[in-house]
Amino acid sequence: MKSAYRIKQLILVLGDVLSYSVALFLALGLRRLSIPTLDALQTHQTLFAWSMFFWVIINYINGLYDFSRMGDKKKFFRQFIETAFISLLVGIIFFYIVPSRDIAPKTILILTIAIGYSLSALWRLLAIHLIGGLKQLRTNILFIGNATEVTELTETLQKFPERGYHVAALVDPDHTQSESKPKHIEVYKSLRAIRPAISAHTIGLVVIAPHIQSNDEAMRELYELLFWPVTIQNLPAFYELITGRIPPSIFSEGWFLEHLRQRENPFYEKGRFITDYAAAIILGLVFLVLFPFVALAIRLSSEGSIFFTQTRVGRGGKTFRLYKFRSMYSLSPDGSAETDGYQFAKKNDKRVTSVGKFLRKTRIDELPQVLNLFKGDITLIGPRPERPQIVSQLTAHMPYYPLRHVMKPGITGWAVLHQNYTDTIETSLQKLQYDLYYIKNRSFLLDLSILLKTVNVIVRGLGQ
Repeated sequence: MKSAYRIKQLILVLGDVLSYSVALFLALGLRRLSIPTLDALQTHQTLFAWSMFFWVIINYINGLYDFSRMGDKKKFFRQFIETAFISLLVGIIFFYIVPSRDIAPKTILILTIAIGYSLSALWRLLAIHLIGGLKQLRTNILFIGNATEVTELTETLQKFPERGYHVAALVDPDHTQSESKPKHIEVYKSLRAIRPAISAHTIGLVVIAPHIQSNDEAMRELYELLFWPVTIQNLPAFYELITGRIPPSIFSEGWFLEHLRQRENPFYEKGRFITDYAAAIILGLVFLVLFPFVALAIRLSSEGSIFFTQTRVGRGGKTFRLYKFRSMYSLSPDGSAETDGYQFAKKNDKRVTSVGKFLRKTRIDELPQVLNLFKGDITLIGPRPERPQIVSQLTAHMPYYPLRHVMKPGITGWAVLHQNYTDTIETSLQKLQYDLYYIKNRSFLLDLSILLKTVNVIVRGLGQ
């Protein structure tokens, strides 16, 4: 299912590696004003190969292999320049840590970065027009059965064709209201149109809405597709793949019991335990180094304490005190910024101090949570803990909301990366969908992806 998109990303990676290799050759030639010898190339390539490996990782962290971000070229190439600068710094650090008597990498490194990322940028311009819309790497989709998720997915895939999917047709045997039908796709009313539609539109993926599975006629038609060269997938699974969320239409006790019950995976849990304490030590050192400067800045910018503590809900519904650097004005006797009861934080919140804005953008305000990490209140990656009052309010609207508490809350998480502020019931529902997706799919690879993307948020100051 992800293969076409992954192939496109792999093509980008290979193009980048080729760009950096050509850049190294040109850099050596410019540095010595002669064609590089084979010995010189081999000597430099051995060490520069490691730098190039780190550059590719940095590119991934900064989203340079995400086709959905390539629509806004101005923003994308500004991000490209930022990535090149970070790669230069990483290269300098690498050659400082691993010095070599055989090469003098300073000038060559700068030339390789400048030429390599310039070639890579030109490669991106070409890739956007070629592999971004390559029909051979595009999967045509047929939806069977209309639903709210079908409309959402159609709009998303039409907005981001770079994902490699094209919604070609919909079979709607229930004759749902026309205003709920996805636009710009061909709609069939009969289940007998399934196979003709597959042939007419060269369908590669058939996505089935849950309610269709109780239709005997539909099941007989779909059975015949087992002998056809098409992939069949249910709508909730495809929705997860595209959005990174669990569709609320399938929320039920049976579904949660099947997918969210605690699975025995001692190796994974032991790995998380070790990662948490390693992160606690590293973040603890960062906290100690930055504390004097942050404390002084908070003191000079506004009155009130340096730290701010607040009751949050943890695993199993148990409460604990969460520690943060204070980023808002102290407006009430308890030191909080709330004068009329609890309220959601909002974008451009006027209660945030000037220093607090910087602390939030760089996530430095979260550093004191290393104390919670050592105490075992939270983990490194998991759903963000909420306040008891907010949990009670959201549970009244969403009875399944407490399911977030089947695992420890985290400093960072899947929902944090995909959402900004959740100041409405609708955005809180989406946050729950993201959290349930993580709980259902948590793994080493997903955790690594979250960590790398969190680094990108911190380095680029994208925190909220």
